[in-house]
Amino acid sequence: MRVTLRDLSCAYGYCVRLEQPSLFSYPAMKKSLETIFNVVIGTAGHIDHGKSTLVERLTGIHPDRLPEEKARGLTIDLGFAPLTLKSGQRIGIIDVPGHERLVKNMVAGATGIDLVLLVVAADDGVMPQTREHVSIMQLLGITEGIVVLSKIDLVDSELRELVKEDVHDTLKGTFLEDAPVVEISSVTGEGLDTLQETIHSRIQALRPKDTTGIFRMPIQRVFSSKGFGTVVTGVPLRGSTVIGDTLEVVPLGKKGRVRGIHAYREATDMARAGHSSAINLTDIDYREVHRGMVLTQPGYFQGSTMFEARLLYLPSNTRPLQHQAAIRLHVGTVEGLGKVYLLEKKTVDPGEEAYVQFRFDEPIVAAPGDRFVLRLHSPLETIGGGEILDQSRWRLKTGKAHVLDLLREKDEAVGDSKRFVANVLNSAGYEATSEKDLAVRCGLPPGDAKTVVDELVDSGEVRRASRAGLLIATRRLEEAQRESLRAAEQFFRENPRKLFLDKQQLRQTLGAHEVFFQDLVTKLETGGLVTESPGGRLKFRDFGPRLNPEEAKVRAEVLADLKENLFAPPSPAEISGRHGRDPRTTVQITELLCEEGEAVKLAEDVYLHREAVDEAKKRLRAHLEQQKSITASDAKTLIGSTRKYVIPLLEFLDREGFTVRKGDVRELKK
Repeated sequence: MRVTLRDLSCAYGYCVRLEQPSLFSYPAMKKSLETIFNVVIGTAGHIDHGKSTLVERLTGIHPDRLPEEKARGLTIDLGFAPLTLKSGQRIGIIDVPGHERLVKNMVAGATGIDLVLLVVAADDGVMPQTREHVSIMQLLGITEGIVVLSKIDLVDSELRELVKEDVHDTLKGTFLEDAPVVEISSVTGEGLDTLQETIHSRIQALRPKDTTGIFRMPIQRVFSSKGFGTVVTGVPLRGSTVIGDTLEVVPLGKKGRVRGIHAYREATDMARAGHSSAINLTDIDYREVHRGMVLTQPGYFQGSTMFEARLLYLPSNTRPLQHQAAIRLHVGTVEGLGKVYLLEKKTVDPGEEAYVQFRFDEPIVAAPGDRFVLRLHSPLETIGGGEILDQSRWRLKTGKAHVLDLLREKDEAVGDSKRFVANVLNSAGYEATSEKDLAVRCGLPPGDAKTVVDELVDSGEVRRASRAGLLIATRRLEEAQRESLRAAEQFFRENPRKLFLDKQQLRQTLGAHEVFFQDLVTKLETGGLVTESPGGRLKFRDFGPRLNPEEAKVRAEVLADLKENLFAPPSPAEISGRHGRDPRTTVQITELLCEEGEAVKLAEDVYLHREAVDEAKKRLRAHLEQQKSITASDAKTLIGSTRKYVIPLLEFLDREGFTVRKGDVRELKK
């Protein structure tokens, strides 16, 4: 039995009917996809300049769907209608609101637009929202457009020319400066054929959206259909999805299976970038979803409260932008509330570009390369826009040269997968990044990420870490080597009687990831710069103890006194007293002898000459090979010392693995 639904009055006009997915006609679907050209047109212009009427004349569908819109004769929310070109190809037209209070809806509709129809009424001319919409379209990176001079039936030819001249002056220096101007009347039909021809020729010259890569669709509208559940609508920015795929709504974090897809008023088996689409999802409650969320392939995108960006502060602004100003940011279909943190200086003058960090009250979803529009929190004025560079992992401070250098590199890398991957690894600092996490971070399918990584490894920009699956930026490893040598130089300058630098101390100084640090030590060893000693200590080739003549004398005195009575030597305090030396210096020199292997520290204030330890081991081995075990009392007699030295010595030999204690006796460790 064939099951159909009532007219859904979906905001896009493509979702007139949803049918049981099992009854979809797949040959018909494929035919539909072949006739859809995946680009989208959008209208722009001042309120009541005839945008919705124009869309109705071009498509036969009035885009206003809300009762209030129809009653008041103005577009409040986004409207959508499909347009069939003379070639038989279909494209979508998004009609956006023109009222100043509805700019956020206008920006949401502009997401995904490839060509704009700027509508200017001949009887009204250029108005405030005309200028604001042009600014917004330019900030969103739109480069193609047509100027439509509407309502020409209401004015004479002389006034038409004056308005056209005003339009030309307004658009000077913008992406619409050389755009064709088509004069039309939606009432008489004059100029509509010319407009259709112009749209057709301009569309054919456009490059369709990329249907490869990770599927991502900012959600413009959500509703529930009885018997089918949640339906979300929007224009996918990249990639494609088919019936049966599992998709995720972020930052909500809920997943659902694609049950059905509609595009341009027909059922289809695929939604692609540039298709205005309605997607029916299972397992997701429509009441949890709203405009501003994103439908995407699971595991690749998540909400964040911090983003790095390049901002153009519009020349039309009358005052500088202040550090930490409260803002509204529009990206995709979301409006994010938060603050802008300036990273180069504490103010930005009108017309200037600057690197900034946005910090939001709630998580939003955006990707590198996404264009945004910036408005003041109050009053609601469009003050700028630009391009998202990346999510931020840390709060960034103003005036940090290394931060700005990385942002410039990231800015240049956006849109180039290879350079962007390299930049992400460089930005990771002294960390090792997994290939899987890197693919997710850069929004690349695993196969594409592997190809890019292989190229970077071959070129030497990236190294595979000692632990499988982890990657390290070569540049960061070389930088860490230089910083290690600087840290070592400072350590030995401050500790001139030290021979070794503890590995963990150096790692903490660098703030390095465990795997990254071990690969760094390996690099230092391979280069002959360090030698790794037991106990996690590093001996640097070019740094170490620097003893002055007096300290050299103390060293000789300590060695002589320890050797004089091998098994009952004086403590450092006694040695310093005997020779009239500074006690602290004597202790430091004794510790240095331990690092050099000339002496052994058994316990606090108990040191033996290395020869004493070797002789004790020799005697104990000979005894234990015959008697199998020995008590502490017998060891004291065998070595010829006192309990003060013998007990710490036996415990030291246990730790070294020479002997093993079993109750009150010790045996040779097998």
